[in-house]
Amino acid sequence: MKIITQLFLILILLGGKQVAMAHAIWIESKASASKNQPHDVKIFYGEYASGEKESTDKWYSDLKNLEVWLTTPDNQRVKLDVKDEQGHLATSFVPEKDGVYYISTVHATKDLGGTTKYNFSSLVPVRVGKLAISATSPKDLPFSVEKITTNGKNKSVIEVLVSSNGKAVKDAEVIVMSETGWTKTFKTNENGVVSFSPQWKGNYVVEASQMNDEAGRWHDKDYTRNWHGTTTFFEHK
Repeated sequence: MKIITQLFLILILLGGKQVAMAHAIWIESKASASKNQPHDVKIFYGEYASGEKESTDKWYSDLKNLEVWLTTPDNQRVKLDVKDEQGHLATSFVPEKDGVYYISTVHATKDLGGTTKYNFSSLVPVRVGKLAISATSPKDLPFSVEKITTNGKNKSVIEVLVSSNGKAVKDAEVIVMSETGWTKTFKTNENGVVSFSPQWKGNYVVEASQMNDEAGRWHDKDYTRNWHGTTTFFEHK
């Protein structure tokens, strides 16, 4: 575990793109919830494909201080209370109406990696009820990946959309990871979309990343590049 963490920090200091595939934040939640019943949510940090889940005291920089937000079906934004469970962060919410709720987090770490600023995020939908009522996924996220609804299409094919502030991002690097350890890397098309066929039933994490040349100042330190890594979680049945 220590070796993996040290390797991650070395990659950060080098400013390498490999960091996107080494460690990430992801939100785990059941895809559906019951109205007026508590729905539990967990947030992990580590390397999903290899089953690595770091204890919170080993999370990079101030990452464990991230905020988690809920977007309701009527597009209200609610900040959720987060608890440190040592092995992960935990939160919950009680849905009061049918529709789709979105759980999201965005966090720019206090520490730079060399001269690179690092931004971690995750977005997961939760459906309540059987009606096709859906909230619009948050459009103010600087970088996000989400599973697209594929009504009437081949159910064995999954489509995900990578966007930045509501606009599709082409040529973004996307890695699909199964809990079995299977992974595959893609690039988004001109519409910001990647299509793939899951090889097994079970849980998946999809991670997208992008490194941009950008100069700025962050916590009194200069940076020259801005890295974004974002994830979504889903179960393939």
